[in-house]
Order: sequence, then structure tokens, then C-alpha cells
Amino acid sequence: MKKTLSILLICTLLLALTACGGSQVQTPASDPIPLSEPPTPEPVPDEDPPGPVAEEVRGVTIPAFEVFVNGVSVDQDSMAAYPVYSVTATSVNSSGTESTAVYIGFTMRDVIDAAGFSDNYVWMEATADDGYSINLKGDIVLADTTLLAITKDGSPFSDAPWLAPCLDAVSGNYLKGAVSILVNTVDAPPDATHTFGGDSGLPDGLPEIADRTDMIEFEPYSFLINGVEVTNDILEGLSIFRITAVTENNAGEINESTYSGYKLASVLEVLGLSDATTVKAVAADGFESVLEGDLIISDHTLIAIERDREVGENGTVWLAPCSETGARNYARDVVEIIVE
Repeated sequence: MKKTLSILLICTLLLALTACGGSQVQTPASDPIPLSEPPTPEPVPDEDPPGPVAEEVRGVTIPAFEVFVNGVSVDQDSMAAYPVYSVTATSVNSSGTESTAVYIGFTMRDVIDAAGFSDNYVWMEATADDGYSINLKGDIVLADTTLLAITKDGSPFSDAPWLAPCLDAVSGNYLKGAVSILVNTVDAPPDATHTFGGDSGLPDGLPEIADRTDMIEFEPYSFLINGVEVTNDILEGLSIFRITAVTENNAGEINESTYSGYKLASVLEVLGLSDATTVKAVAADGFESVLEGDLIISDHTLIAIERDREVGENGTVWLAPCSETGARNYARDVVEIIVE
């Protein structure tokens, strides 16, 4: 009996072990977890190079000068209490040539303040002693880096200071020999004008115009009108005129020059542009002069190939509205004329 019970217990145990072993399920090995790749760094945007910075300088000798701000005189004595700054400026001329210069002088904000004006000015026109003008608009007018400069690259001015808007990358907007400045709080000229008192001494009436067609033969010249190259061949056969014009620049100086060339109206007719309403002359240095209305068709407005019997540099010409006595209406070294 005991033997029988032992056999039964052994069989029961074997059956239980078999059942347990059969119920075991092998868990398949999991796939290896791949190593994660390092994150790709975000591209860093290119940063703009730092712009010009005004740095105060001391021990600078201030030469004698005088400029007029809305007709008010400002000179070296007026600016004696104001700081002097140095700014390094880079600009590009109309030929694409880049240059860098160091200007030292007073901020225009301080110059305007010395003239007794303290509003938020956003419009400025500065005029040189030769009649060349520039126009600035917006925050650049009162920027710390817009200077009335007494030196450029260590050299002092010869006749009058520079107007250097050092944030501006256009070389044509830097003015040599600044003598008169107009400012306004709106985007328009103020009531003040570039006037320097006294009798101008200019002659009355229109200057004489003389036909010199059979007496003058021009050297080669070349300029563009609405993209078309104009040369001696294009204007062959047009009458040539000579006019002596007397003009006054914004420093009150009287100048006399003799211009020889073609009537602007005749040149436009040759090119099929007789219905022009505006004519803009663009000089090699970026200066622009715009004529409108009667000045375009006037017999006294010349595209001059010679001035005082000298030809223009590199074949350039002059736009000479000889009925005008204001020097700023004339353009020299003209390389292009845009007609609308």
C-alpha cells in the first residue's frame, strides 16, 4: 500500500513538472536599440557687420569756419563747447569703387543746436560752395554719425567743412565744402532758403547766344540718354551754340563760364523725345540736376561739350541752363540723362 502511494505521488509530480515546462514561452530577444544620432545644429544666421560708430576725441584744433543753418551763422566759436567725434565710414561711388575714410568733426545734431534749433528734424539739404547739394531724410539727419567734419583722413578742409552722413553708403551723398544747410521737421523744404544777403551783382536779362556751327569741331564725347549712347555721329549736323553765363553759388560767389554745345531741345528731338516733361542729368559722382517745363525747351539750355574751351573729363558733358543764375541748376561731368 505504501509502495502504491509513493508511485502515485511520483507520477503526479512528474505530470505537474511536465505541465509547467510546456507552459513556458520563450520571449524572443528584442531588437537592439539603435544609438541616437546627435542633433543637427541649427544654422546661425549671418550677422550684419557693425556699422559706423561715433567716438569722442580730444585735443583737436578747430580751424576757422562758417556755415549757415536755416540762415543762422555757426562758426568755430559757436561750436567751442561741443564735443568732437571721429567716425570711420565706408562708401561706394557710381563706378562701384569702395573707399573708407575717417572723418573728425561735430555731430550735425550739435551744429543745429548751436544755431538755436532743437526740434526733431527729419529733412536736410546741404549745399557746397560750388553749388553741389545733397538731401538727407529720416533718422540719419540727427544720427550721432552724421558729422560736419573738419578733417578727413587727417587732412583739414581747404575752404569749408565736409558734410559726412557716415551711415550712408553712397559716396555722392558726402559733401565737400559745405556752406549752407537747411533742415525741417517734415519731408519738405523749410521756409528758409540758401541766401547770403547783399546785391548779387548778376547781370539783368538773358545772356547772348551765338551760332558757332561752322567754327567749332568737338573732340569725341559720349553720354547716355535713356540708355542710348549719344556720340559725335548721332548729333552730327546739329547747330552748335556758344553762351557765356554768369552764376552765383550758395556762398554768394559770382562765376562766369562760356558753354559751347547743342540746344537740349534739339538733341531730344533727334532722339524722338520732344514731349519730355522732366530731364534729369546724372553726373559721374552721383550728383543729379533736374530741369522741368520751359527750361527744357529754352534756347538757352545747352548740352555743352565744352566749358571755357575745355572738354569734359573722359568724354563727359555739361547740362547748362544758361538762363538760370543759380549754380545748383548746372551739372558737370554728366554721364547720363534720363528723360520722362
